[in-house]
Amino acid sequence: GIHPTFVVTGNIPIVLRESLLPKVFKMGEQVVERSLDLFGGIIGSFCLETVVTENLEFKVFEISARIVAGTNPYVNGSPYSDLIEPGLSTGKRIAQEIKYAAKTDQLNEILS
Repeated sequence: GIHPTFVVTGNIPIVLRESLLPKVFKMGEQVVERSLDLFGGIIGSFCLETVVTENLEFKVFEISARIVAGTNPYVNGSPYSDLIEPGLSTGKRIAQEIKYAAKTDQLNEILS
C-alpha cells in the first residue's frame, strides 16, 4: 500500500491569499514577542514552516532560525519583496535593514 510521508523534495513559488496575510504577520510577531520573554529575543531571520488546513488554519510544524530553502525560488526577489524594490533578494533586504538600523542608531535593537 501507499504510506504517505512528508519529505520535502523541492520548493515551488506560491503567493499567499491576501486575506491570510494578517494571520501570518501575527504569527511572526507572536514568535518575536515570545522569544523576548523566553530568552531575550530571536536572533536574525526566521521562518515558520506551516501547512494550511482546508479551513484555512495554519499549523506550524517547525521554526527555522535561518533563511530557509523556500526562498531559493526567489533568488532575485519575490512578489512580496518586489513591492519594496524589484528584484530584491532576501540577503539584500536584510542588508537594508542593518544599514537602516546603523543610520538611525538602532543596531543594538537588531544585533546581539
